Amino acid sequence: MPNYLYRFRPLSRLLEKNELRNQEIFFASPESLNDPMEGFRDVFWSGDEIVWTNLFRHYLLCLEWAYSFASISAGTECLSWQDVPVFDIIDRAPTPQQRLRLEKLTSSFLNHKAIKALVQVLSGRPHPVGRDELTAYFHPVHALALWVIQQNYGEYGLGKEIKEDPEVEAFLARSLAQARAMLDHVVSLPKGPDSERIIAAMFLTHRSMVEEIGFLHRYNNRATPIEPNRSFVLFEFPNQYVTQLETLTYPDWYTACFMNECRNSSIWGQYGENHTAACLIFDAGDDDRQLSLQLERIYAFGNDGPIKGYVPHHFQKVVYGEKYPTVDFFRSLGQLPIPLLSRTWYVGPAGKRSSCVDDMFNDENAWRDRYWTTFNQSVVGKLEAWQHEGEQRLILHGGDYSDPVSRVTHYQFRDLTGIIFGIKTPIEKKIEIAEIIEEKCRAEGRTDFKFYQAYYHRDNGCIEHRELSLLKYKF
Repeated sequence: MPNYLYRFRPLSRLLEKNELRNQEIFFASPESLNDPMEGFRDVFWSGDEIVWTNLFRHYLLCLEWAYSFASISAGTECLSWQDVPVFDIIDRAPTPQQRLRLEKLTSSFLNHKAIKALVQVLSGRPHPVGRDELTAYFHPVHALALWVIQQNYGEYGLGKEIKEDPEVEAFLARSLAQARAMLDHVVSLPKGPDSERIIAAMFLTHRSMVEEIGFLHRYNNRATPIEPNRSFVLFEFPNQYVTQLETLTYPDWYTACFMNECRNSSIWGQYGENHTAACLIFDAGDDDRQLSLQLERIYAFGNDGPIKGYVPHHFQKVVYGEKYPTVDFFRSLGQLPIPLLSRTWYVGPAGKRSSCVDDMFNDENAWRDRYWTTFNQSVVGKLEAWQHEGEQRLILHGGDYSDPVSRVTHYQFRDLTGIIFGIKTPIEKKIEIAEIIEEKCRAEGRTDFKFYQAYYHRDNGCIEHRELSLLKYKF
């Protein structure tokens, strides 16, 4: 017995952008969906001195790259995270002279007594470090990192010479002391869920305060706004860096959304453009355990270029709940090749290997199973507030799909079994849709395609649909 899934499409995409005529299914990025928590993972940081030291090294080198870009461009090019090589920044130095300069830069930073103290305490604490807490520590560290970068540039003739400044040194000392005080307070709490809730609440408050101060600063200086690249380097970097770190863990993913039913009026109102759109009915196969749809896309590369063909894509049922999956950052760096991990994140200056790598190296198969289980949980996990959608998803990942054109796939017409017109779909658009379907049915000799009209059912209070039985094609 076939299983049917429903896909709401606005007329602008269905007709004006020729989705229906071209039999297209577009995979959208999580950022473009209407839930800001799409793909959210509760990332935490917990590890030994080696990985914590390398995290601060990574922060410094990313900031140095951004600082260099902003200095060279002088505002002529807009700086973004796409310009910062977060994946291999630790291993990137084009010349021996550049490598020597960066080694001196990182040595000055990592050997600073405040950084060494932070690393020591962070690596020995009983509680994992959450996103907000890590960001809170990066704010004072950011000021020190900028100061060290400016001194390094002055020393190597890349910027003006920076002389000792007692006021700056005093400011840095106060800021870093505040970070250490916060950390000491956290460490003093007993290990357990109650303490973790206290820590989360404390740093949520801290984040809110920092964001409010930043907003007020921008508001009060709106007459003379700061140059965007300067703002990126000076103010936005710490918060955004923590978000960028997560790209080192799991691949980018994209989704095409379907639903188990189409009877909810609010769904028609939201996804059906105030009931003016259409709902496509797809045959997802007769295997109740694994619904799927054949889609044409690039699936391999040969000597003559990309190879296209129809590939089965399996639906994943969205799971609605109260929590998101947790991710142990230092043990989930799945987007980096093992050789790069081995010589950057997981090794100390004397060649000592971090214990965080044991999970991956001791039993790689078990690690991969856990890794992909967490990935799948994150791409289909949503809060219970969305449960009324009853969503099923097709997921696309594993390649470079940053260009939206690469995320356009094509279904087989035989898998489109019918179309439901919304209560307010204009008749001119209905005719246009019917004409396209007639052409396709005529080309394939199909006479089983069905059209439906949505209507309000007063007895059950839902949006039902009735077949337009007179609209039939005979060839």
